[in-house]
Amino acid sequence: MDAFYQGNFRLAGEIRQRVGRWGATTEDRARLRMAFDQQAEQEATQAAQAATADLDEELFKMLSE
Repeated sequence: MDAFYQGNFRLAGEIRQRVGRWGATTEDRARLRMAFDQQAEQEATQAAQAATADLDEELFKMLSE
């Protein structure tokens, strides 16, 4: 990684292959037949929605002062 960031772009293919083995992209996860727990996905979605709602409320308070 250090050599890549220092400008040795010939290593990009190697980095892509190594990261792909860990399921970095949607295609990699499909190839590896990775599946995620539905409950974990729902909890993450709910947490993101709650955080957005909290930010909206905070912004509304700041703007109405």
